[in-house]
Amino acid sequence: MKPNLPGAPLRLASLLLSSALLFACSDSSDHGGGGTPPEPPEPPEPTPLYQADIVWTEYGIPHITAQDWGSLGYGYAYAYAQENYCVAMKEFVRAAGESARYLGDEGDLNEDFVYKLFNSDERIDRIFFEAAPEYVVDLASGYAAGMNRYLRETGVDNLAEGEEGCRGAEWVREVSAADIGRLLHKAVLRASSGPLADFSTAVTPPEGLVLNLETPADSEQLIAALDRETVVAGLNFPTHETMGSNAYAVGADAAQGNSGLLFGNPHFPWQGNLRWFMSHLTMGDEYDVMGATLAGLPINTIGFNQNLAWSHTVSTGTRFTFYELELNPDNPLEYLYDGELREITAETVSAERIGADGSVETVDFTFYLSHFGPIVDLGTVSPLLGGWPNGVGTLLTYRDANLDNLRGMEQWIAMGRADNLGEFKEALGALGIPWVNTIAADRFGDAFYGDISVVPHVTVNQYSNCIRGTLQTLLTDFGYVTMDGSDSACEWGSDEGTAEGIFGYDSLPKLETRNYGANANDSYWLSNPDQLLTGFSPLIGREEVEQSLRTRQTFDQAERRLAGTDGLGDPGFNIDNLRTLLYQATNYTAQQVADDVVAVCQGVESWADYTSGDGISLNELACDVLANWDRAYRVDSVGAHIFYEFWNAFNGTENQWAVPFNPADPVNTPRQLNVADAAVRDAVIGAFSTAVSRLADAAIPMDRPWGEIQYDEKNGERYGIHGGSGGFMFSAIYSPLVEGEGYSEIFTGNSYIQAVTWDESDCPDAYAVLTYSQSTDPTSDHYADSTELYSQSGWIDMPYCESDRDAQELRRESVEE
Repeated sequence: MKPNLPGAPLRLASLLLSSALLFACSDSSDHGGGGTPPEPPEPPEPTPLYQADIVWTEYGIPHITAQDWGSLGYGYAYAYAQENYCVAMKEFVRAAGESARYLGDEGDLNEDFVYKLFNSDERIDRIFFEAAPEYVVDLASGYAAGMNRYLRETGVDNLAEGEEGCRGAEWVREVSAADIGRLLHKAVLRASSGPLADFSTAVTPPEGLVLNLETPADSEQLIAALDRETVVAGLNFPTHETMGSNAYAVGADAAQGNSGLLFGNPHFPWQGNLRWFMSHLTMGDEYDVMGATLAGLPINTIGFNQNLAWSHTVSTGTRFTFYELELNPDNPLEYLYDGELREITAETVSAERIGADGSVETVDFTFYLSHFGPIVDLGTVSPLLGGWPNGVGTLLTYRDANLDNLRGMEQWIAMGRADNLGEFKEALGALGIPWVNTIAADRFGDAFYGDISVVPHVTVNQYSNCIRGTLQTLLTDFGYVTMDGSDSACEWGSDEGTAEGIFGYDSLPKLETRNYGANANDSYWLSNPDQLLTGFSPLIGREEVEQSLRTRQTFDQAERRLAGTDGLGDPGFNIDNLRTLLYQATNYTAQQVADDVVAVCQGVESWADYTSGDGISLNELACDVLANWDRAYRVDSVGAHIFYEFWNAFNGTENQWAVPFNPADPVNTPRQLNVADAAVRDAVIGAFSTAVSRLADAAIPMDRPWGEIQYDEKNGERYGIHGGSGGFMFSAIYSPLVEGEGYSEIFTGNSYIQAVTWDESDCPDAYAVLTYSQSTDPTSDHYADSTELYSQSGWIDMPYCESDRDAQELRRESVEE
């Protein structure tokens, strides 16, 4: 393993050499005079291993300046830890497979087993310390040292309290560069081996060496009868409701000026390790990026430099594939591959947990692996998919495209170093980005969208020919590509110059334009209505399919902006009207259907046919409120909650649209509520009544402003929050309905939002806001300040240049060790 403090042995050797030379050059003779020998020279001052300057500006943004990568990581971690030490520390525990031992009810023993297997010292040595460039390891080592300095200075008993605090926690410890590698690898596996943990740890091999592979005559029919909803819910992969994003890259032809513009808005969790943290990181003359990153990562993963800006959105691409194995009936630990038998191997890991008596106990688990990867048991999804063998006499295994991927930090550094989109695209070729699209624009008027992420190299031809039989077809149709594991023709391919088993840059969808590109978590197919992208592997995404309502609003408002028909002035984007798209918080779905809903509810002759008692007057009141609603989810909007609950109850009604989806017009179809259909009208009335009843049962008044219903409470103060469900609008916030309060438990949505362009000056014209604020420490000055700013529809004027930084300075500090 490489040392955790790169450079230390070299510097120590230099000091020893200097001392030896001084000693050798001194005159040790007495010259016959017997005088007092000269005093030995004082040893030189030791050179600090890490040294960084930190300036904090308004809203708690640290600007870290260093002259080497280790020092940059050191200064950044020290600044980050002052606001969120416990958030990162808890994720270090999880990534090390120690959650069941230390985190109580938050622990997950199955995940611990998976990370003991895939984050082992051997793997982290191989894919990080041995594979990453030295400067990346230096950066991680410095980051660990900065975290450790904060812990030493603060002490475990003085760490933050609160919901995300860890004061006095026994799991707090010093960390190393290996911990940074494990944390990053855990994040990389978020769309593959992580969510599959419950299935790879559910496997139990049969007793004995002989299998009865006879299956019930109707097993194929029973599996074919499984419904999509059951399988998708059972596999429980992250959805766009838990992690999504919107982004625009605008080129000069779509702008009012000559430079590009970038708008980015990840919809990430408001709690835990996926919270963003804003910073400005400068390393000598090599790297100068302002933006944000997630807990425990030592480099900004979205942001901007002097000439370029970028953001990410969660991609539709697949990160793994299942394979179906044909077993040897005479030996259940063998499977058929190209007509020969291969062995299923076993690997045992150990993790700790707290036993029923409160003592620490060690638990072993044995994984079983094909040459593709772990065997999985999907019995919790359906009993037909469980067992060894399953209901059709086979086994499922999977291969993970991100399993050996820790290329991300090197790639994000290269992206941040780029001076234009040409250099930026070269950086994307490393293919280290695990599961997101990239959207970028530059000072010179170029714009870019691409799903340049890690995707299994399964061609269109393989997709057509390697999915065989009932089980493979069913799982693939439900979104989980499953292929024949007995045929080498179904192995993933590779592209030259790219990591094994994944598509290379040239094989992935991208849009290079002077117009605009955008994404809101649907596939690459619609990145600009006038330039649809087609002909790519289905593992990257689907083509010619109905788009989400959020995606449609993303493009609808862009097209109206280019036409100048949105009431925001002359055609084309500028930095002001681009930012307006966030805080206007219009609801695209309501713009399509709310007038018809109001007409139907106002046409009800007697609500007594649908409800009784107070419900009659409440429905009438709600209908009047909805009629006067501004069709937006701003904090002062009245009626937004009624429409939200209505749409939740109504959406999915059979034949709800009068104009069906047309692949030739994906932005504007389907559309128009089909009120000519009596069944749809009845469904509107029923859903409306359901919405009113639900709100009444939760004691939420019909005429309460949105900001008094949807809010974030910090230290006893409530901050109204703009935005609504991303299921039907652009500005996305997600929360369940809480009785007596409203939508007060926000768990994900608008997070780090940035809008960037350039003018004739050297400084980017950049604005940002962090919805939940920089700090998770309730005692911090930056626990709620940016939340208040967001509630007031404000923006941080991002101080990229030194003069702007100094004008916003709150305090500064130099740190070294």
